[in-house]
Formats: sequence, structure tokens, C-alpha cells
Amino acid sequence: MCMKKIAVKDLKVGDKILRLDKSWFETSFFKHKFIVKDKSVIDRIMSSNIEFVYIDEVTPEEIKVSQILETPTKDIIDEAAEAASVNLIDIEDFSKASEVYTESVKMTKCVFEDIRAGKMFNNCAVKSIAANIAQITRRNKGVLASVTKLRQYDDYTFQHSMNVSIYSAGLASHLGMDSNEVERIACAGLLHDVGKMLVPKDILNKPGKLTDEEFSMMRNHVQYGYDFLRKEAVADDILRLAYEHHERYDGSGYPNRLRDKDISIEGKIGAVVDIYDAITSDRVYHKGMEPPSALKLMFKWADSYINKKVFEFFIMNIGIYPVGTLVLMNTHELGIVGKTNINKPTEPLVLVFMNKKGRRLPVKVVDLSIKTVVKRKILAPINPESVSVPDEVYSYIDNLNKIT
Repeated sequence: MCMKKIAVKDLKVGDKILRLDKSWFETSFFKHKFIVKDKSVIDRIMSSNIEFVYIDEVTPEEIKVSQILETPTKDIIDEAAEAASVNLIDIEDFSKASEVYTESVKMTKCVFEDIRAGKMFNNCAVKSIAANIAQITRRNKGVLASVTKLRQYDDYTFQHSMNVSIYSAGLASHLGMDSNEVERIACAGLLHDVGKMLVPKDILNKPGKLTDEEFSMMRNHVQYGYDFLRKEAVADDILRLAYEHHERYDGSGYPNRLRDKDISIEGKIGAVVDIYDAITSDRVYHKGMEPPSALKLMFKWADSYINKKVFEFFIMNIGIYPVGTLVLMNTHELGIVGKTNINKPTEPLVLVFMNKKGRRLPVKVVDLSIKTVVKRKILAPINPESVSVPDEVYSYIDNLNKIT
């Protein structure tokens, strides 16, 4: 690592900041070491009257995906916290993203049902959805990932395809892929299960356990999808994700029992995000796992079923919430992270201070790791400039973190 001092005006998206020229108390940044994700981060630094920053001369843009995957990760939770601290969402952006998500799920459903009916494949609609996902991901990696939590099991197949597309695009961007690659990966995520439209509906939607024969037919969706997409002459990286997302690190997957060294980066991305969304989704016949439990389980699978390095970058892309992060809850209340939870980093103590109607509430300390009748969870980190936070909330933070 080589540190270089530069003027803020010379900062570029992708630069890795190692230090700011002001103390922690003089800035609005919770971390002074982070990657510049987009231009809004540079604007925020400028508005903080920071003239110079110290950067790592070797930037993520200069590192190929293969090099990133070979780099050891020292502290994945700390890196994820750094990513989350600059990946803030405006409430207005969240609202727009929710609209995009809902409309895109509807479009995906239409495209897939046309395929089942033997009608013409609407490639333009798929490209349009993927372009929207890639564009929003470039602006803020977290905003679309946050709306994947607003799901219903009624349209699972279509929402799952949409979610895999969103997670895949975010992960591809985090791995340093260029905008065209990210868009194709978004496309691949959307189409990864297209072969399921060629599986009999009674098997696809069966609420109980599949028989061995039915399971064999279900597994054929990968080959069906590959054959369909190849006939439609889609790009090779789209084909690879669709064909390899059920391959596993140890060679136990299907359809070709490939081992890690033979699985493409697209296949590795597809495997991680497909598993994560599947096990965290509610279905008619089972309740989805909470993200912390899912991540803990997937850690056990790292370098047995999934590639550990890709999984670690997936965690960094999702982001963990540092103290002081303004967050939007699934109850549409607003709060601030008051204290982190080392054992369950996505379930911190949150100081709730505003209800869903935008009215101030007496500050309420909510431990997200404790089961209650109303299960609160974080939907997204919110830009603090978009909401006025009462001073008393910060006093609570000080008191909470004095406790030993």
C-alpha cells in the first residue's frame, strides 16, 4: 500500500481513501477509510470543507477480478462497515427504487409467462430491466438491495429472479466489473431460472417435498434455460451464470459437477446470491431465515459449497451498520444505530425516533436481536442530510457506548 496526498478536487470514483485531513470530530463521516463509490461521496467530502485526502495509489479500478479474489480479507466485518458508511440512501431514492422494483417484477412476470406460453422472447424488456438495475446500482449499491426485503411469497419465482439480478449486479460492481459487464450480469441474474418456465407448473409450485423423479425434472431447468438462452444468442457471461449457478465448490453441484477452479466468476456470483435469496425468502410452505442466520450458515458452506472470497465480497456489498447510521425500518419508522451487535451485526441496537407518518416519537431503544410481536428489521441506511435528527438521540448513543 502506497499513501498519496491529493486535493479533493482530484478525487475519482474508485479511489480508496486512507485518511482525511481533518479529525474525526470535524467531519460527518463515521469512517475515515473507505472507497469512493460514486460522485455523491466526493460532493459530500467537498461540502465538509476538506481540502486534502490521502489515498492508496493502487485503486480498485486497476485491479482485475482475479486479483481481487486472490487478495486476503483481514477483517470482513470492518470492511463491510466501511462500505455501509458511504453507501447511504435518501428516502426519496428508496421510494423511487421501490417503484422500479415493483414494476420490474411485473415486467419479469410477463416475460416469463410469455416464454411458458411459447410466445416470442421479449429480450428488449429484459435489457431494459437490467439497464435500470445497473444504472441505480452505479448511483448507490444499497438502494435496490434494500427493497428486495419488501417481498411477498405469491410471486416468488419472479421476485427471486429480480432479487438475484439486483444482488448479482451489486456484487459484480463491488468486484470491479465495468458498467457493461454489470449490466450483463444483471441480465444474467434475471434470466438464471428462465428454464423453470419449461418445467411443469405442478412440480414448480408443489408446496410439499418433491419425489426423486420430480426433483430430477426440476434440476433439468438449468439445461432447459441454457438451451433456450443459447438459441436466443445471449452473451456468453449470461450463459455462464445461468448454466453454472447450481455448481458447487466441492464438485457436488449440477449439471456438470464442476469444481471451484472450473467454475466461472459468473457462476460463482450466481451460486452465492441464488442461495442467499432462496434461504432468506418466505415461501408458502416455509419461513425464510433472517439474514444473520443465513450468513452464518453460508459461512459454514464457504469453500465447500461456495467460493469463500466471492461470499466475503457479497457480505461487504450488503454492508453492516456502524454506530450513528440513520436507518429506515420495515415498520417505516426511522432510527439511528446506537450500538453494534458483534454476534449479529445486522441486528444492532436502534434508537427509534420517528414513526411512519414522519412524526417525532420519544426515543425508544430497540434491540433488533430480541424477538418481539412486531419484528423490526433494517431495510436501508438513510442519508442523514435528508432527515433532521434530534440532539437527544446522539446523547443516547454516547450513554449506550459508555456501558462496558
